[in-house]
Formats: sequence, structure tokens, C-alpha cells
Amino acid sequence: MQPLSKTKRRFYLYGLIAVFVLCLPLVMLYANGYRFKSGAGFVRTGGLIISVSESGGTVSVNGKDVGTSGFLRHNFYVDDLTPGKYQILVTREGDLPWHRTLVVEQELVTDAQSFLVPKEITSVLLVDSAKAPLSTTTITHATYESYRTAFLPSKATSTQNVVPHNPSSEVLTVEDGDVLVLWTDAGTMPPSRYCSRPSFCSAVIPVEDGKQHATRAEFFAGGVVYTTKEGGVFLAEIDVRPEPLTVPLYPVRGADFRIVAGHLIVKDGTALYEITEL
Repeated sequence: MQPLSKTKRRFYLYGLIAVFVLCLPLVMLYANGYRFKSGAGFVRTGGLIISVSESGGTVSVNGKDVGTSGFLRHNFYVDDLTPGKYQILVTREGDLPWHRTLVVEQELVTDAQSFLVPKEITSVLLVDSAKAPLSTTTITHATYESYRTAFLPSKATSTQNVVPHNPSSEVLTVEDGDVLVLWTDAGTMPPSRYCSRPSFCSAVIPVEDGKQHATRAEFFAGGVVYTTKEGGVFLAEIDVRPEPLTVPLYPVRGADFRIVAGHLIVKDGTALYEITEL
């Protein structure tokens, strides 16, 4: 083979330098988080983090599967997303599908925790063993009495403040029939569930705000259990972004509830039930 002439070597060298110079801005833009979007040019990207506590939950973003949660994977990070709205779906066998609309903004990452609730929720009638010793649904007399006395008038006042997950930052309250979760620590950013988009957050999440008249609410099972005069007992997700999940647990007018030693107990007339499977 004949070696390249000096002229050709210079031509190739200058050509490669020209290609490098032309590509360098594009490489720098890409490395700094810019992506090309039709109609908008180069824009900075953002990302999403979807957390699924349970195993077997399949996560999709805008209809595209991202992965399935398991023993070693419960968080899903999706990056290089151009600003805009994204539809998140988490499905799991035996649970209601969980939807969320999340807004992605430039250079920011927003996150969401899935709220999976079983499709079938069971209410088990509780029977005092002292009155029906042969019943298969009996509980001990002492346990039954602890549930029954929790509903006595002296303990049945409307909820104003309930012991929250983090007493220094989050408070659950019922005001004028509305159920509200409040972020009280003005010195720190609230979690993403308080933010309609990453750059705009509120200190209040309306859980039930006017459709019915709520009388009591408590934190339970990662959400809020509340009762209304009109509709009974419900479990609701705590999230300001559309559409938070609300599930009827015992949709009977006049029903009330208490949480006793971690058990969700419903009172309907004189009968007591325990809500299970949550």
C-alpha cells in the first residue's frame, strides 16, 4: 500500500477537526441535560422516580413498561424526559390500578409513591365470645370490650388533630366537614405529594373537601381513613396531584370507625366489624 500523500493527510486531519468542532456543542448540550424537542428546540430535561413498596407491581410511563417491583427493586428512575405531563400507571394482581399525572420540569426530579389497595376489602363481623362462645367469628371478651368502649360518647368527638406520621411536620384535621392534611414545617420543602408540579408546592392537601360532610379522620395504611355523615367509611390517598385514590371501605350511612391497637374497627348500629386485607 502506498502511504497517503501529505495533502491527503492534512485534508483528513482538518476534516476530523471540523467534525469534532461541529459535534462538540451537541455533545456538550447532551451532557448538560439538553434534548431536542420538535417545535421547541433544545430544552433541559427532568426525571421521575416511582416507588412501589409491594412486590409484583408493574410500572408504566405513558403506556411504556418501565419494570416490575421485586425483592431487590422498589424504585424506578426515568430520566431524560422533556418537560410536560406524564401518565403513570402501576398495576398489581389483586389490587386496584393506581394512576397519577406527574409534571416534569427542566432540571428537576419529581417522585411519587404508589398507593395500592386490594380490589376486595372484607368487613368481618365481630362477636363477643362471652355472648356467643360457639361462633367462629368470636374474639375475646376483653378485646371486644376495648373495641366497644372506643366508641363511647366521651371518645367520639369530631377529630381536629390526629397524631400524624411525623408530629413535627404533618397534621391531619377535620374542619367544617373537610378532611385536610397540613404541612406545618415552613423551614423545609414538603414531600412531592404536596406539589402540583416540582416548582410549586402547597402546605395543604384536601383529602375530602365538600362532596360529603366528614366527621372523623385518622392516618392508616399509608393514607387517611375518614367517615362522613352521608356515605360511611372511606380510605383515601394523600396526594394533591390527579387523581388521588379514594376507596369505600364500609359505605353505609351512619357508620363510624375507630383504630384500636392497629385494627380498623367499624360500628354500624350496635354491630362491630373489622376491616381486613388492607
